[in-house]
Amino acid sequence: MKKMLPLAILAIAFTSCKKEQPTESPKIAYTGITESIKPGDNFFMRVNKVWYDSIQIAEDQVGVGSYSFLNIPQKKLLQNILEEVSATEHEAGTVEQKVGDFYASGMDTAQINKRGYEPLKPILERINAISDAKGVMDFVTEEMETGNNSVIALRVSPDNKNSSLNILHVSQSGLGLPDRDYYFKTDSATVGIQNAYKKYIPALFELADHENGTEKAETVYEMEKQLAESHKTRIERRNIKANYNKFSVADMSKDNPKIGWTEMLTTLKLEADSVDVQQPAYYTKLNDMLGTTSLEDWKTYLMAHTLDNYANFLSTPFEKAVFEYNKVLLGQSEQQPRAKLMVQQVDRMLGFALGQLYVKRYFDEEDKKRVADLVNNLQKAFENRMSKLDWMSDSTKTKAKEKLYAITKKVGYPDVWREYDVTIGRDTYFENVVTLQKNAYEYRIKNLNKAPNKEEWGTTPSTVTAYYNASLNEIVFPAGILQFPYFDKEADDAVNYGGIGMVIGHELTHAFDDNGSQYDKDGNLKNWWTEDDLTKFKAKTQQLIDRYSTFTVLDSVYVKGALTIGENTADNGGIAIAYDAFKLTQQGQDTVRIGDYTPDERFFMSIARIWRVKVRDEFMRNYVNTNPHSPAIWRVNGPLMNFTPFYETFDLQPGDQNFKSEEERIKIW
Repeated sequence: MKKMLPLAILAIAFTSCKKEQPTESPKIAYTGITESIKPGDNFFMRVNKVWYDSIQIAEDQVGVGSYSFLNIPQKKLLQNILEEVSATEHEAGTVEQKVGDFYASGMDTAQINKRGYEPLKPILERINAISDAKGVMDFVTEEMETGNNSVIALRVSPDNKNSSLNILHVSQSGLGLPDRDYYFKTDSATVGIQNAYKKYIPALFELADHENGTEKAETVYEMEKQLAESHKTRIERRNIKANYNKFSVADMSKDNPKIGWTEMLTTLKLEADSVDVQQPAYYTKLNDMLGTTSLEDWKTYLMAHTLDNYANFLSTPFEKAVFEYNKVLLGQSEQQPRAKLMVQQVDRMLGFALGQLYVKRYFDEEDKKRVADLVNNLQKAFENRMSKLDWMSDSTKTKAKEKLYAITKKVGYPDVWREYDVTIGRDTYFENVVTLQKNAYEYRIKNLNKAPNKEEWGTTPSTVTAYYNASLNEIVFPAGILQFPYFDKEADDAVNYGGIGMVIGHELTHAFDDNGSQYDKDGNLKNWWTEDDLTKFKAKTQQLIDRYSTFTVLDSVYVKGALTIGENTADNGGIAIAYDAFKLTQQGQDTVRIGDYTPDERFFMSIARIWRVKVRDEFMRNYVNTNPHSPAIWRVNGPLMNFTPFYETFDLQPGDQNFKSEEERIKIW
């Protein structure tokens, strides 16, 4: 951040007449390189092995390093803010009062433990009072307003075919395990997770003074398994067109009378004539089960999911039950301290209020301008690459460029901050959570049947992430990612273009990956390709799917090429675009070394360093099954084996493990 030691290298003039070696800051020095590993064998480990072998994953974490795990030290910065604002009184309704008192209420474990599960009793009593199938759906509907979602997953967002209007979407839901495949796989690791889940549910019932928890857990598991049979796989859900199914509410009510769509929407005060039902088979199955599954089993199911939904907001024994399950699922061996857990909760529920305080304290406004300039440079580089494509016709290139320059660019933090119209108390943690969940629901649905709010952000400013939103055709780079190793305004261009430049190129490419490419410049699901160009594009993405599906992760565990194709396309395009943009800079056109490395070497080493991540095996198994990103090692080695300038920079030769002939190198964008 801006308080780090200043760097000296910007003072260096990269000119042909000044060849003395520039001074290198320790912060961006490339030390610990394992020279015995050839660049063409494993570039990720060549750059990161010394770090990888020496770093220890904290007992209360599942991984360490950059990208999402950079949020671990980031949370410490947020904790600094929260400890300060919670220590003093603030005027009611201010940002400081809301985040400070919410944090304080969650840190008051004595009060939380004293209450046990008492705050949940009124909700559990409502479940006990259910007397028919309609009562099941009445309870489900009422709880949706406070974030207790069980069998219905509802959201408001732009219509895929009319991006100027927000509509209702519903998708498959109802499971307790991370994914439908966990109910059907029989390998030892998955069975271990199934068993841990079957122990977790009885533990919740016991803590809520309910008997026969093991028997009830079997009931819940079997109901979830039935629902899982109707779920589409994560790969099937990548088919956008197949997951866009607009039905009239009248037809939905006729087809699924047990669900009671009309009554549900009326209760929720949602005016809609039609709904996008993304996975219709799931709601057909749900409707059937409402008619065939006993009322007592449904009440048991709702009880389990309600306990699970609220467990982290109750007393310590409930939190421990959640943790015992997560130990098996993710490999985390120690529970995080209460302060860390509460930082996450505040960021999740009051993230834009906390984000205002974070930006004021830690964000350098100069970074926003510098990164905005980088985004513009990469946009130009991407346009140049499009012009040179040998597989795309001029008519499609023209439309691709129109879409490229129609992208909205958001950097740092929102121009308009989200406000939270809530009352937060210092000694009512559970009630605070329910209030904030209800506020979040109301915030999400208020724009139904209206134009999308283009000022809105989908992530908090402090989060280390970046994203592309196809419906709004926008790219977003929050303040959290604008720090080392991704960005430092005093670093040389090689480091920044290989860091945040690669991330920018990655997000730009998402507008043209297997999914993003199906949306036009206005965010509508509409074909803008010629038939021949689309055929060629699909053939190239299939090459990436096939290539990545051969990459191993853990022994016999392989990358899921079809699941990760969007991110892999973006990684390959991101590196190429960032490199082209870097070559337009003064340093990119020079050969002056810094720390014994040429500008091009530093560019590629920066790429290897921004994905410097180490995780537990349990986490990795779940990650490969559920995450659309490839593991870190293949976010480096995968794209580089396709990129000729990397071969030229490090003199790769046939026989190197990741060497591919010119014909084998996959180039899309």
